[in-house]
Amino acid sequence: MPISETVISEAVARYDRERDRYIKLASRVADLCRGAVVEDNAVRAQVTSRTKTVKSFEGKLRRFSRRADKNFATVDDVFAQIGDFAGVRIATYRPEDEARVAEAVEMLFCGSDGGAIDIDLKDKLKPAAGQFYRATHCQVHLPENDLVGNYENLRGASCEIQICSMMAHVWNEIEHDIGYKPEGEGPSDAERGLLEALGHLTRAGDAAITRLLAANIARMAMQTGDFADVHDFVARMRPYFPDADLSVNAGLAFDEALALDLVSIDKIRARLGDDALSPAIAAPKIQAFNAYLDEQGLSDLALNPASADLFTIAMLEADVDAIVANHAGGRGKGRPPRIFYLARAYKEFAGKQPATDQVV
Repeated sequence: MPISETVISEAVARYDRERDRYIKLASRVADLCRGAVVEDNAVRAQVTSRTKTVKSFEGKLRRFSRRADKNFATVDDVFAQIGDFAGVRIATYRPEDEARVAEAVEMLFCGSDGGAIDIDLKDKLKPAAGQFYRATHCQVHLPENDLVGNYENLRGASCEIQICSMMAHVWNEIEHDIGYKPEGEGPSDAERGLLEALGHLTRAGDAAITRLLAANIARMAMQTGDFADVHDFVARMRPYFPDADLSVNAGLAFDEALALDLVSIDKIRARLGDDALSPAIAAPKIQAFNAYLDEQGLSDLALNPASADLFTIAMLEADVDAIVANHAGGRGKGRPPRIFYLARAYKEFAGKQPATDQVV
């Protein structure tokens, strides 16, 4: 049954009234993705957000009204089934980072019932058939602890996060406008042929970017002196932790290293000793601290022994008082950063160790 004109007009009017809410949601989700997903995990990516315009929404409903599989009997049906009023895109430099980003998104947000988010890997890659669409679609809600203050009215509103490589994004967007929303009778043979040629170029571009970044990492690993940025930090620390994915939680480790003036490998060795660069020494310390966190009901703070947390534990052991002082009272806007809660818990943990085993 086609969507009635009454439902279309009432849905459009409702969205016009509520659009500011979705603008706020898209902006908040994008900010969280930039920080906790991209920066904290040292992923090279661009995060953008958008909110569907009223005109675009009306056009979508009118296209749906011509499809037998789209049955919206009421305005509530429309808002329950359309999930892209607010949208965020995370375009990674490398396609290899897409899965890591999706995992971080899954940990950061929740579904409509507070449980797991909906994830849909739309991998339609069939070059022989001229198909090159590839992206991961995540339907997310803000978790309860984010629905406070100015964001309290976002409860129940969902945002679509699309994850793909930058090169895939080029093809996806152009194909969407020419193929998915075609004017007239659809793409001509010439258009389809050029879309296919573009698809092959974007795949070649993905491969070239991956090789380029690998060469960049190899060069940075040979550098000396102060770390230039978090990517330089990860590249130069990686030889000491070869079995860990140092990009994970690298943002926290790098930011705290800068705050403690541990701005180079030489300074790390001079202040913390070679043990700070030993995964064999760090892993059991993480295990003991995580066990304590679990006993205290703080398992959400647990360190990851296959990540840059292998270095974070060394900083906690050596300079926990300085770390607590650096973030005392949660200076700045919003809640204190995760490192503050980690340092506070670690200080309590260290104080409960036998005198011969104290780490602080």
